[in-house]
Amino acid sequence: MAEEPISSERFQILVEQAGLALTPEQFAALREGYRFVQRMRRTVRRSRDRAAEPAHIFVQPRPEAS
Repeated sequence: MAEEPISSERFQILVEQAGLALTPEQFAALREGYRFVQRMRRTVRRSRDRAAEPAHIFVQPRPEAS
């Protein structure tokens, strides 16, 4: 199910807030692709507990005694 692109008015506000100077072609291309950014944000930005990230263990080997 394809999402509708963000409205031109709302996207223009985001472009201005970011301080971007876009050509009309760049504006249209970025506006069309912004829905994928929105989908990614919904996936990435969610609460997670400790179990969501595996533990990493690093053990420094001891040097051989001479």
